[in-house]
Amino acid sequence: MVNTIIEYLDQHQIKYERDVDLKKRTWIHRGGVASLFIIPSDSNQLADVVKFLYQGHHEFLLIGHTSNLYILNTANIPVVVSTLRCNKFELKGDRIYCEAGAGVIKLAKAMVAQGVKGFEYLTGLPGTIGAAICNNSSCKDNSISELLLSATVLTSDGEIITMYPNDFEFQFRTSIFKEKRIKGIILSATLKADFSNVAELIETAKKNDKERAVLLEGHSKNLGCTVNRCWSLGSMPILYRVHQTFLNVAMKLFGIDKIKRRLILKRQLFAISGFKDVEPYVSDKNPIVFMWLDENADKVFDRYLLFMEKVYRTNKIEIQIVR
Repeated sequence: MVNTIIEYLDQHQIKYERDVDLKKRTWIHRGGVASLFIIPSDSNQLADVVKFLYQGHHEFLLIGHTSNLYILNTANIPVVVSTLRCNKFELKGDRIYCEAGAGVIKLAKAMVAQGVKGFEYLTGLPGTIGAAICNNSSCKDNSISELLLSATVLTSDGEIITMYPNDFEFQFRTSIFKEKRIKGIILSATLKADFSNVAELIETAKKNDKERAVLLEGHSKNLGCTVNRCWSLGSMPILYRVHQTFLNVAMKLFGIDKIKRRLILKRQLFAISGFKDVEPYVSDKNPIVFMWLDENADKVFDRYLLFMEKVYRTNKIEIQIVR
């Protein structure tokens, strides 16, 4: 199988690498080995190579920045296709044309600097446009679905189609792509460009980036929101809620500051729930952020998911896991 694909890649001068250690290519430095790591140079090459893979019924994993992807170290993946070189974007009039691999942070900062509104809360959001559309990525008042005009999609039967926002059936941080109700890949997208005051957009973006730094960890060793909406979708058992409430009130009476209270509440919650071993790998800022601090994190991760289900009563996983 691999030799057949390599012959095609050589013939069409598409860049690739053999036996790639994915720990060196992924956001959190996790992953096994990719027998073939394909790197198309633009959306046209991306369409050509993926169409060939579909026609030959070759299984493959499509990746971008991998900021929402957890590949286990034991995973052996025959073919990986990377969109990172398919990263061009251009503002023309009231439209923004983006290849699937365009980085959201780079795009958002460029648009804010040119006075395009709708991107001012996305300047700290990692990932690519293709992944953001798939996940319906959002931050506060900005979501990709609200900016999307259309997307060019290659379906698994080799047809290139245009999809519009309603076709994606967007809901909070999901779409038919994320739910795997359609098989295909996003090649490019057209976003709308509405203009506003540049100085105000820049100020909003700076303020939001500072707020993200308080509420979320930086981009190192984590995938952002591992499990999401644990407060609205979940329902913490009464025992834990009462314990946390009374402990918080008592600490306030003793004049303990907010940051220290939050840390103590976190440690106590993990201890009384029987998940003390998980606590070091969970962000002090936010329980929905899991940290891959060391090699032991891979063993702890499933325990973390169990903790979120037992204590926060949510099993809504936001990241993609490849085992």
